[in-house]
Amino acid sequence: MDYLILIDKFNPLPEGYEQKLCLSEIQGRLLEAQACCQCKMMLERAKADGVDIKIISAYRTIEYQQRLWKQSVNQKMLEGYSKAQAETEVAKTLAKAGHSEHNAGLAVDFGTEYATDVEDDFYKSKQAKWLCKNAKNYGYILRYPRLKEHITGISYEPWHYRYVGTEAALFIKQSGLCLEEFLHFYSEKYI
Repeated sequence: MDYLILIDKFNPLPEGYEQKLCLSEIQGRLLEAQACCQCKMMLERAKADGVDIKIISAYRTIEYQQRLWKQSVNQKMLEGYSKAQAETEVAKTLAKAGHSEHNAGLAVDFGTEYATDVEDDFYKSKQAKWLCKNAKNYGYILRYPRLKEHITGISYEPWHYRYVGTEAALFIKQSGLCLEEFLHFYSEKYI
């Protein structure tokens, strides 16, 4: 499994990726097997530290991602956006089907213990602060950090973490890079 695969609006999942994906369950959600194992250890450690972290979203099928995209675009159009404007606005926070890290089983959206959806103020929570400090030790990075929107193409999402493996996560966190920067400058050392 290539844990450093870049999945974004320019780089879709490779053909047949979903058929090769081995998924495991955590909190009623699915993740790629190794990402899931590491996530379980991470959430157990958080709980031992007195922090309950809830998984809001993890693996999504291509079909489900497509439904989310269509619903979000339609909602924006109901608000008065043209279709092109709606798609541009939605693309700031949601990927098209096949272009989402959730489709790869490598992304997790976290929340506070009673959350039912992602929370705009999640960054203020003890859960977010714990993840920010500790996720790297389990191979996870904050995927869409603040002030990197011009590079990632996605708005700041304090709840969205991506599994990249421990060695890469430690380097990315320590260096302050986002995944795109890391892959551009350092990936040859890690692949």
